Amino acid sequence: MLERSSRHFHEQALVGIYVVDAAGYVRYANPKMADILGYDHAEAMIGLPFSELVAPEDLAQVQAHHQQLRDGARNHVRHTRRMVSQNGARRWMDVHGSVDEFEGGTVLIEMALDVNQQVQAAWHSRLADRVFESASEGILITDEEFRILTVNPAFTRITGYGIDEAIGKHSRMMTGPSSRTNVNRSMLEQLASIGNWQGEMMDRRKDGTWYPAWLSISTIRDNHDAISHYVGVFTDNTIRKEAENKLAYLAEHDNLTGLFNRNSLMRTLSEKIGSAEQHGGNLMLFFIDFDRFKSVNDTLGHHFGDQLLVAATERLRRQLRQQDVLARFGGDEFIVVLDDAASENMATELAQRLMSNMVEPFFINGHKIFMSASIGCAIYPQHGKDAMTILKNADIAMYRAKERGKNAFQLFNKEMSVRALEQMLLENSLRHALERQEFELFYQPQLSAADNRICGMEALVRWRHPTRGLTAPGLFISLAEQTGLIVPMGDWILREACRQGKAWLDRGYRFGRIAVNLSPCQFLSDDLPAAIDAALAQSGLPPSMLELEITESAIMQNQQAATALLKRMRELGVTISVDDFGTGYSSLASLKQYPLDTLKIDRSFVKDIPYDADNVAITEAIIAIAHKLRLRVVAEGVESEEQNAFLRSAGCDVIQGYLHGRPLPPAEIESRWFAEGEKNAG
Repeated sequence: MLERSSRHFHEQALVGIYVVDAAGYVRYANPKMADILGYDHAEAMIGLPFSELVAPEDLAQVQAHHQQLRDGARNHVRHTRRMVSQNGARRWMDVHGSVDEFEGGTVLIEMALDVNQQVQAAWHSRLADRVFESASEGILITDEEFRILTVNPAFTRITGYGIDEAIGKHSRMMTGPSSRTNVNRSMLEQLASIGNWQGEMMDRRKDGTWYPAWLSISTIRDNHDAISHYVGVFTDNTIRKEAENKLAYLAEHDNLTGLFNRNSLMRTLSEKIGSAEQHGGNLMLFFIDFDRFKSVNDTLGHHFGDQLLVAATERLRRQLRQQDVLARFGGDEFIVVLDDAASENMATELAQRLMSNMVEPFFINGHKIFMSASIGCAIYPQHGKDAMTILKNADIAMYRAKERGKNAFQLFNKEMSVRALEQMLLENSLRHALERQEFELFYQPQLSAADNRICGMEALVRWRHPTRGLTAPGLFISLAEQTGLIVPMGDWILREACRQGKAWLDRGYRFGRIAVNLSPCQFLSDDLPAAIDAALAQSGLPPSMLELEITESAIMQNQQAATALLKRMRELGVTISVDDFGTGYSSLASLKQYPLDTLKIDRSFVKDIPYDADNVAITEAIIAIAHKLRLRVVAEGVESEEQNAFLRSAGCDVIQGYLHGRPLPPAEIESRWFAEGEKNAG
């Protein structure tokens, strides 16, 4: 029983004491208990339900212990539990409890020792142990002499050394390969001054392999501020290092071929020029562009084109020495740099080897592909003193090689630079020609071979340049194709030809059809059917009086797409002609799959008839088979009576050429061909 004489002892005690009655309420608490739980005074706890002072997660266990005491099953209990402070915080208590008499009733008397700090410390210690054991980073703890005291499992996983093999050894990671004398002095100074150091270093595993490690070292000091331990934390940087190396490689190399890319080429070229300038040497740069690659890529797909580029790259590599630079400049453009070039003969010989090697057939996914290369070459220092100039001049030479018929080599000369400047000026003028209305259409008559009556007019574009005067298409059509201007130019030609045809029709002139050439770029445009329909609608020209001429090579670039497009054009009511037949890669038999009306024999076959036996045989065969396919045949480039007579006898339907009439502007066509008495001719 709590006697009055013992209250003084309880209230001076250094442990918390409280009394809980049978109903579960606090009947007494000493000042220490109130202090532990954050109450201002002990009286504030009296009358509180005891259940509110115990953490809910521990309450069931505490109540079970109390019941055992009341039932006499036990006369004393001791356990550690969490009690709830006035502010709701939990504190760990070591509690001793027993049953006693208080103010005439049976009560529970418990003494509580605050062990919160010890429990938290133990918990943090266990947590630290778990972190140490489960960390993915390697951890080692050394003494002040860098001798290893302990390591974690990740240390063993990364290095291959077990804990027994590591303890007592000097840390090579921290000290170098032998002893403390090899410790990085700057590292020691930093550890001593600011207490930590970090950096990358190479470490060796137990199996002898080296790996990059990222290491962080921290110092631990004793109560006298002297360094007592070092803690090292490190990671195996192999994967990150490999990723960094891969990114660095990709920044410098082409992802498809593995060659230098444009950036690394320009840097390397500048370095080689600097070296050549310093030592009085020279170098050669070859600009290589594959012929017909775009048509192969468009026809068979980009994946196929990529495989073709990889195969072509291997062929180029086999013709070069290890010290020669090979780079992919972009698309199907490649650069070769030789930094010990001896002569122009050497350039020619290498170019011939590269071209000869490239014309051999490629076998890709069961396809046999033929491809060639056009190559331009510029030499340092003769053709330029810096990387950009050398590259530009080699590019100019390459385009000159393409103009010579492709699969050709050209060494740069100064005249090319002048011509390139002229081409640039011409291109600038061409870009403004359409908006300035500088284009005109001339018309060349097509005559029936049987009676020389007009049965068609072919529209041919001319450019009335403000300073050059009237310019023939040979000077600007290819440039328009290269720059993409051919599509808007072609749309204008189509609209203007339809307008002119309707104007002649309204005036009573009978001329058969208006023939308009479509460029390959225009033919492959998705907007072509809409452009044709708009030109016919705006002009009012009957669709049957419009004939569209498409080159054989344009059809063959993508046969499936061409078939669909030709059918859409035929649905508009126009007639369709294949221009320049015999110069591409199709056969007469292949034409049966297309909805065609007319076939034009190329002038190269007409030129030497009737004296060239081969051309005679080819022309006769073309006419005969075309008629079997129900196609009308037009021969262009007819300039002599002998040619005219032969073609008429061979069954050719229509004759076109200088023999009967040159291309003329509309006014002259009217005065020469549409005289009053001939308005109804045809």
